[in-house]
Amino acid sequence: MQINENQPFVPVILGGDIGAYSLAREFHEQYDVLSVVVPSVMTGITEHSRVLVPRPFARQDDPAAFAAFVSGLGREFGGTNGAKRPLLLLGAADQHIRFIATHAQELAEWFTIPYVGNAELDRATEKDAFYELCRDLGVSYPATVVHDCAGASADPVALEAELAAEGVPFPAIVKPSDGVAWGALEFAGKKKVHTVASLAELTELIANASNAGYAGTLVIQDLIPGDDSGMHLATFFSDRSGKVRFVSCGRVIVEEHAPGALGNSAAIVTQPNETAVAEGSRLLDALGWTGFSMFDMKLDPRDGTYKFFELNPRLGRNHFYITAAGHNVTRFYVEEYLRGGLSGGAELEVAENFHLYNILPLRLLRRYLPGDMKNEVEELISAKRYSHPLYYKKETNPRRWFYILVSTVNHYRKFKRHHPAS
Repeated sequence: MQINENQPFVPVILGGDIGAYSLAREFHEQYDVLSVVVPSVMTGITEHSRVLVPRPFARQDDPAAFAAFVSGLGREFGGTNGAKRPLLLLGAADQHIRFIATHAQELAEWFTIPYVGNAELDRATEKDAFYELCRDLGVSYPATVVHDCAGASADPVALEAELAAEGVPFPAIVKPSDGVAWGALEFAGKKKVHTVASLAELTELIANASNAGYAGTLVIQDLIPGDDSGMHLATFFSDRSGKVRFVSCGRVIVEEHAPGALGNSAAIVTQPNETAVAEGSRLLDALGWTGFSMFDMKLDPRDGTYKFFELNPRLGRNHFYITAAGHNVTRFYVEEYLRGGLSGGAELEVAENFHLYNILPLRLLRRYLPGDMKNEVEELISAKRYSHPLYYKKETNPRRWFYILVSTVNHYRKFKRHHPAS
């Protein structure tokens, strides 16, 4: 595939996962444009597609080399000083957003960048700073202890006393404040998020992370009871003045549990959530945030409150749940950053439609539906109000559809091996 010189703008999307493909599909659906997608390696997600031009670059962990490569894409697709046509630079994962923020000055020669800078990223995404903001604003979050891995080895007695003082019992959840640094680590048994059953397990995990070179902080939290279906999402868009203009909420129905994908949503029902809208808006107003953001939260059955876990400084991996319900996310990028600003005044637009986002075979999905959502999900399926981001009718290459079929069916094997019993 080649990009026509008359195409009015070009999205350049860093990453190659289902979220990166979703963005390329959404730009194609909304504006009939091709996107440049930059995976580290080619996979079935980005191969044989008619909506994107793949430009793989393996050394994405080399910032200088990656910046030079992305600047080269700017020269190729934007022309001298970006004057021929605008380019949007987008990232599919946290490390891409950090890379863009760090190299914004040099990349801005070629690209329009719809993200905040490093200082704003630090305050919003480092979990200890985020929880401090939640505490200041009275937004609920799980009982938390933050442990600094840059210091000496954890003193079990002091750590146990601190956990007791903050009301963090075992089993507890452990996750890194710096997800980018954590992603670069290698040690036996590493996961995105750990559940530890005892003080001994916790101190062993801290030691393993420190020995592997992690010098950030670990967030140790109260494990909120309940299964995947207690998780909720809220995706916001704030304009360049920092005003929240759009929000779409969803309830997670099923999550993936394979070690490398733990916590990724496999099925989401888009639905309104007044609490998430109100609390998320307060956090974003305090941050002066611009662009997209997404909050993860869980409904705590013990007190009926939503506990906020984190702010993601971008569209989520499974953000297609928003577009599928009738609000194509690319419209916000194009109108706000390329065409002078969003239309429709400054009123907050809240998505109201119910829709099922799902990447599982329907038979497998039904096996894991929570009891209180079975009727609603079945109604959405019967009404054909469900979507898979890779199922795009404009894709016509049979090799691509074979990959999609195999990857979808492969969930049976993954769920049998890793997923808790239904």
